[in-house]
Amino acid sequence: MSGAAPSVTWSGSTPDTDLKPSGGLQSRSVDPNNLERLLSPATVAVVGASENLGMSNNAVLPMLEAGRDVVLVNPNRATVYDRPTVPSLSSLDQPVDAVLALVNASRSIGVVEEARALGCGGVVVAAGGFAESGDEGRDLQAQLVAAAGELAIVGPNCSGFMNVGQGVNLFTGGRIALHDGAVAVVSQSGFLLRSALAAGQQRQLGFGIAVSSGNEAVAGLHDYVELLARDPATRAICLVIEKIRDADAFLHAVAHAHEHDTAVIALKLGRTERSREIMRSHTGAIADESWVYDLVLHEVGVLVARDIDELLDHAQLVAHIPPARRRPVRGVAVMASSGGVAGVAADALADAGLPLADLSVLDAWVRERIPGDGLLNPLDMTGFVMRDPALLRELFDRYAHAAAVDALVLCWWAGEGDEAWSQTLLEPFAEVAARADIPLIVSPVEATTLGEWTRAYHDRGVAFCRGLQSTFRALHALDHVARAPDSVVVAAPPSEPGAAGAPAPALITSPAGPIVGFGDAMRMLETVGIPVAPFVVLAGDRDDDPALDALGDALVVKLADVPHRTELDAVRLGVRRADVADVARQLRRIAHDHDAPTSVAVQSMVSGEGEAFIGLMGRTDLGPIVLFGRGGVLVELAGGVHGRRVPFAPGAGHDLVDAVAGADATARLRGQTQWPVAPLVAAVDGMAELWRRHGSWLHSADLNPLVVTRDGVIAVDALFVAADG
Repeated sequence: MSGAAPSVTWSGSTPDTDLKPSGGLQSRSVDPNNLERLLSPATVAVVGASENLGMSNNAVLPMLEAGRDVVLVNPNRATVYDRPTVPSLSSLDQPVDAVLALVNASRSIGVVEEARALGCGGVVVAAGGFAESGDEGRDLQAQLVAAAGELAIVGPNCSGFMNVGQGVNLFTGGRIALHDGAVAVVSQSGFLLRSALAAGQQRQLGFGIAVSSGNEAVAGLHDYVELLARDPATRAICLVIEKIRDADAFLHAVAHAHEHDTAVIALKLGRTERSREIMRSHTGAIADESWVYDLVLHEVGVLVARDIDELLDHAQLVAHIPPARRRPVRGVAVMASSGGVAGVAADALADAGLPLADLSVLDAWVRERIPGDGLLNPLDMTGFVMRDPALLRELFDRYAHAAAVDALVLCWWAGEGDEAWSQTLLEPFAEVAARADIPLIVSPVEATTLGEWTRAYHDRGVAFCRGLQSTFRALHALDHVARAPDSVVVAAPPSEPGAAGAPAPALITSPAGPIVGFGDAMRMLETVGIPVAPFVVLAGDRDDDPALDALGDALVVKLADVPHRTELDAVRLGVRRADVADVARQLRRIAHDHDAPTSVAVQSMVSGEGEAFIGLMGRTDLGPIVLFGRGGVLVELAGGVHGRRVPFAPGAGHDLVDAVAGADATARLRGQTQWPVAPLVAAVDGMAELWRRHGSWLHSADLNPLVVTRDGVIAVDALFVAADG
């Protein structure tokens, strides 16, 4: 693995050395040179090697069977696997690059100390019993980090890693035979690492490096992505994520991968509360809301998968096709062996949302050669064509070189045992694939394990997928990667949120946590340029105020300093000025019944073209997030909530508004008037500025509703919740 890291475009000037972990026990990035030594080792040692230990057999036996030299460390045995042992790492006269520690947690710390003293590259710590197991384990993990010094550490609480091309197998999670190739996998779940490898094996994908990262005490997810991004042999990095522990460094690494034309594909675990509870008990990693991950990963060009199969489907064509040959998929051509298969393929393509290529230009040519009046795309080749190798070759060539075709899919069998009778079709298909600029793909109709024999055709330029759904997922991924911009701008992380602003105002205890009072909240909005509806707060037992006269005669009266006041039936609309005192008294009785603050807010009633909302989540795994969406049922109709990470990269505020209220988004909503974009962008930018000023104490913010008028916006309510402590 080699190559110089490119520069990464940040929207600020924060250098790499300023990147700070967002939480957890990790306190520094690993030495990349030692991590490379560990993952691409010339020499390997296994501490605790024993034929009586399954993890040892899983790791050691494949290397010994492949003729790889392994230093076996066991102080209690003179020989293991019929080979001599050494009593300790310290007894060696020179360092080794990679050490696998198969001893318990406390003894693993001693192994790391020995490896550091010897000058090794790094250690895989397989043992559990560290941070995932409670306070005592966290203390042990802190000791492990201190012992490591400059060493690279994989784990602890992990299944190790494989370097397939080098025949290095420090993987304890079960034996699996893999081919060398362009896919790398990093999984925070050891079990799911093997699942991903098995899924790739079914697809005849080749792998480079596969890592179970475990608790990431030293080497974090970002360290692996950064290293793999510089590897010219890696075209796709597949991630299985429980929790991103250092968001800024991770996004930095993803930007590097993007600049190296390396696709990053992620499966985020913990999409439901139940699965999040399972992960807490398993790894100690508390997962955040999955949609926060989705929106941030999408923002930086990461493909998001929903399961292991989709993860590897996304990698299938991206790994096969060199970056220089990737192109957007604007039209797909499908050839089938029967009308039934053609029909199934057409339906599956429509369900996948991929466009069929318009091949009307080939109509006359095809009609002259294929009997019948079937469709051109998908094409039923009929038995007549399949008996004529020359016609097959010409047909494949015409379709592959049609201007409207960006991918050609041949529906045919590709399982084990199908080789002999597949040659009639695949030989001419491979000849055309060698000359074509587009991917030529063979796929069975059903999801099936691809035969080993397909690898020979793969080397001749033919791509294989394991079923139509797999194929069309792979084409979506190829299209996503091909359409990615030349560079990704990632906002520089703030050095200290809230450093530029004022301290928190007086806070009010509420069921939602400590909140900012209504008057203070509205004034905070005004300080960042967000217009607010005129208001007066009636504090204590006051039912009237001369300032109310300026608000007009159509008013909103509500309890001021309670969250979610509509749940208490504590909002009155269209109140006349003369009735304010009576309504205020009614609302105070509700406040007394619920032991809530009795202050009352009175506002001018405003109306507009619609309602929007802006939110802020200040404490997520991936940093603060500003959200924007339409109000009411239109949130769902408009396609959901959109968001961007704070601080914004240049143009991010505009992109956020455009996704919800731009011309294309509005066109999807019948009867909706185009909203003014500039005032909405200013309001979204204002929420980001609120975080810059008050992020040291602000936990979350809701600006809802934000009334959208024909030429502006007006905020009528805001809920700011402070972080506990």
